[in-house]
Amino acid sequence: MPAKLCQRGSGGVWSRDVTILSDRWRGFRHIPYVTLAELPTPIVRVPTLSTRVGADVWIKDDGLTSPRYGGNKVRKLEYVLGDAMAHEADTLITTGAAGSHHAVATAVFAADVRLRVHVVSFSQPWSGHAEQQLRALLHAGAEVHPVRAAALAIPRMHALAARLRMQRRRPYVVPPGGSNVAGVIGYVEAGLELARQIEARAMPEPDAIFVPLGTGGTVAGLAIGLAAAGVTSRVVAVRVVPRAVANGPLINSMIKRTVRHLKGLDERFPDVTRPARDHVEIDGEELGAGYGSETAVGRNAARLAHEHAGLDLDPTYTAKAFSGMLRVASKERAGQTLLFLNTLSRAPAERAPGPRLPDSLRKLLLRR
Repeated sequence: MPAKLCQRGSGGVWSRDVTILSDRWRGFRHIPYVTLAELPTPIVRVPTLSTRVGADVWIKDDGLTSPRYGGNKVRKLEYVLGDAMAHEADTLITTGAAGSHHAVATAVFAADVRLRVHVVSFSQPWSGHAEQQLRALLHAGAEVHPVRAAALAIPRMHALAARLRMQRRRPYVVPPGGSNVAGVIGYVEAGLELARQIEARAMPEPDAIFVPLGTGGTVAGLAIGLAAAGVTSRVVAVRVVPRAVANGPLINSMIKRTVRHLKGLDERFPDVTRPARDHVEIDGEELGAGYGSETAVGRNAARLAHEHAGLDLDPTYTAKAFSGMLRVASKERAGQTLLFLNTLSRAPAERAPGPRLPDSLRKLLLRR
């Protein structure tokens, strides 16, 4: 289903007619927005796994945000694409590892609003899943610019933006993971959505919510939305990238900047900077050898997720987050209500047919 665009106000700014944010705070009715997701996403209890691990395990499946290409990136892109259109952009520039879900989702949905996409891709360990994602990125029509290392990606993005401006293009630079303020707002909305589901008794208020921690936007937005709704659950951010990339100060900065922006749009939005920050707990025990590297406990977690819940998790993000939940479910969180937020698409982008990857891109997938 293509993106649904609803125009309000003036200046060609697009927004959805009603979101939870705009329903509760009138000042948010003109936040630029493109409708991509089918919401709310479902919550289910996993009774057999609950019995096995000794905690009450639930799943909120954001893998079902879209039948075309789901996952957490869709919620972010609703606001990122809206902001790009509000700035009259004609091109998006973003970055990610070779197997980036953010890059694929950006390419898939940007085409619906006629935005070109350039992706600066950097290397990661090879896996069949990562190679599939890189093929899907090409198949979605993105122009891919390989760089040797992640440290080179941001400078390359800005150099590319400067070159495109000289060609009279209008680029909009999207940070890794879509985690700018616009993208974080997508998960503020998700936090409010989850709070409504708890209020409607779709599940008890969880003691802890487990989510992968990559670029931090999902964690920051979720914490803000829950705090604004008065939900006190701990958001356990399972780090899947090095500490230098994802850490407490990064999340705190995102929370502060996003709350400040939202209060600037509507002063009645509560200042939840401190409770949102205080409800986030970082779990750094699942990273293993590094970003993109599979772990034995992650493989076991993925097996259990498939057997008990029908979820197919990826080794880079969701398997590690699920493993983090299982690790504490029978120990310090035994008997508690635990929620796993599945951020992986359950409708993968179509695999690119035809020839092998170009050598310049295949080199991004590091075999050991």
